[in-house]
Amino acid sequence: MLEVLAPVGNISSLKVAIYAGADAVYLGLDLFNARIKADNFNKDNIAYWVNYCHMFGVKVYLTFNTNIKQSERETFAQYVDISAKAGVDAFIVTDLGCLDILKQYDIPLHGSTQIGVHNLAGAKVLEDLGFTRVVLAREALSSDIAEIRKNTKLEIEHFVHGALCVCFSGACLMSSMMSGDSGNRGRCNQPCRLKYSSDFSPKESYLLSPKDQCLIEKIGELAKLRVDSLKIEGRLKQPHYVGETVSQYRKAVDNILQGNNAKIDYNSLKTAYNRGNFTLGYNYQGSKDIMYDKLNGTVGLEVGKIILISNGNAILELNRELNKGDGVKIIRDGEELGGLSIANIEKIGKTYRVKDFGNYPVGSKIHLTSSVKQIEKYKNVNPKLSINMKFMAKRGKNVTLKASYGDIQAVCVGDEPQNSLSHSASYDSVAKQLLRLGDSIFSANLDVDIDDNLFIPASALNNMRRNLIEKLSDEIIKEYQSHRQRVEYSNALESYYSKGNGVNKEIVFAEMNIDANNIDIIKRLNNKINLVINFSDITSNFGQIITNIDLIKNNIENIYLKLPRVARGKDYQIIDNFLSKNFDKFDGILADNLYGVYLAKKYGKALIGGIGLNVFNENCSKVLGLDYYINSVELTNKEISKDGMVYAYGRLPIMTLMHCPIQVNTHCDCNSCKYIGEFSYYDRRGEYKIERLKLANCQFVLYNQQVVDVRNKLSMLNGNFYLNLRNSNKDEIKEVLQDFYKKCGCSVDNSTYGHLFRGVK
Repeated sequence: MLEVLAPVGNISSLKVAIYAGADAVYLGLDLFNARIKADNFNKDNIAYWVNYCHMFGVKVYLTFNTNIKQSERETFAQYVDISAKAGVDAFIVTDLGCLDILKQYDIPLHGSTQIGVHNLAGAKVLEDLGFTRVVLAREALSSDIAEIRKNTKLEIEHFVHGALCVCFSGACLMSSMMSGDSGNRGRCNQPCRLKYSSDFSPKESYLLSPKDQCLIEKIGELAKLRVDSLKIEGRLKQPHYVGETVSQYRKAVDNILQGNNAKIDYNSLKTAYNRGNFTLGYNYQGSKDIMYDKLNGTVGLEVGKIILISNGNAILELNRELNKGDGVKIIRDGEELGGLSIANIEKIGKTYRVKDFGNYPVGSKIHLTSSVKQIEKYKNVNPKLSINMKFMAKRGKNVTLKASYGDIQAVCVGDEPQNSLSHSASYDSVAKQLLRLGDSIFSANLDVDIDDNLFIPASALNNMRRNLIEKLSDEIIKEYQSHRQRVEYSNALESYYSKGNGVNKEIVFAEMNIDANNIDIIKRLNNKINLVINFSDITSNFGQIITNIDLIKNNIENIYLKLPRVARGKDYQIIDNFLSKNFDKFDGILADNLYGVYLAKKYGKALIGGIGLNVFNENCSKVLGLDYYINSVELTNKEISKDGMVYAYGRLPIMTLMHCPIQVNTHCDCNSCKYIGEFSYYDRRGEYKIERLKLANCQFVLYNQQVVDVRNKLSMLNGNFYLNLRNSNKDEIKEVLQDFYKKCGCSVDNSTYGHLFRGVK
């Protein structure tokens, strides 16, 4: 089955989603969901609205897709209990450290896209932990989807429409570092939608703003890949957006499943919301087709152009009518010049005149960004279930009222009717009471069979109607519940990898380049280090690195290989093949994604959790079987676990980019690549350095403007330290290592303590 999965940020959108044909909806409560700025649902009303959806046969997936602090686990457990008792169909989960709470119930677990699963290895970890579905990262390739389908029993959920995060799978720290509004906690301020300049051009443009995704033309391909669920993004969008996207994807799916030939209305999708005239996304298109640097909001649907401006009034040439109240943008050469709500428009021959339009250049394009007709179409929608009712009143017998919805039936029996010549019941008098279904979800066809000259009180009819509707509703819910998916977690792993490798946690972890200068520094240290080598640094000169390491092996406690955040397609094969030949050269793996956890287990290596795993609570380490880990950089000094490390020094990666910013800036292609080394983006706050990591494919790491340096606060910190000394100079490395072993020193100017003393919202 190809499931159409709709975003629901409020009650109106929920009703619209059902009305438009959604098979399932996903929604969140007022806590622990990644769209905390939506209206959302709450502990008091979730049971009602779950039942409401189930009456229509629509599944409800509840989002618990944020990271949970240790201090929040008790409250989280209460929310899980309430949601489970409400009868939700699945939990969409990000924080693996809360699986012990979630698995107390028989509710299926769906691995959220925030986990970042994009290959078979990551999917296998989720499957072994008891998940039934994976919500893939938007960056997943068809080849990886096919591998997951072939080699796991997991259902596959795939985003097909809506906004794209520029950072890999939304695992972004930019908003967090700017203002404390964490995207991992549902409060992203979308700084990616602002303007930036670059080393390639001083002109500011929207260099980090992707187009919106639309895969409606790829539904056939996704069906062949046996994707189970087609997910529409947009819990912060308006009800008409939900209605249009769901209805169009419903048609596309029914064209495949039922052999229909319904025409897809692309214009309605563009009008509802549309950044950059849509993209097919990371799986199907290149960087220049994914990004849109001219405008960061909706461009809507192009409907015409300005052919004359006179005293602020405009003459427009349109290819479709505009209506009073429609919202339009004026766009020239792709850039927005302004916008307005149409207040006065009249047709003059083949053109249209709009008063008080404003002064814009002739030839500018008119884009419809808000359609009154579209909004009205989905305003105050109340979906209904059509039922059949039959009322029977026979002399000498109790009256009966029956109702049926498909094969589901309910019966209500009343008193024996009285004889009456002056107030005898008729079809009209009975129907007047029995069809008063009001705000209920039912509409009814009524059949009446009444003997002549019988009196039936209106109050009795009303009571029968109310009782019958209640019974029928209960039967419909009971039938739904009998087919709900249930899960038994007794066979699922409680800890994915529990080998318990020996890791000396008292020794500093230092991520470094291994060149002649650094070898000399390490040889002169009085203390050992745990050496972390970045995989991207070894691909071209691995032999020399191993030779260099042999020179300093007495100064090294253990050597860990740090894997890239993303390993799609051939990239994963390159990493796996490398490890199969060289696993004996390393003591462990530092993993920033679940695929690294899988590889550590596969090769029996010590497992260190990097910041990409975003370990928010102690139980996450136990679930994955981490031997050691870096605490989430979004925790305060009071919130971090003493069993983990503090990210204490160095450049902080805040985005992993899967498009090519070089192509966006220079319009080159892979055959004429203009990358010559690190480059930077800029805003009013300063500089963001960007580094390329290249295997078969490229990925780019964007670093925070300020380096992390906690040396001024070392006396206040507990636990061990992780130092990122890659790309640091010789004197800096020497000083930093000495300071951290002495546990005293001075932070460099314009550095940051991160969130250690301020936290996130």
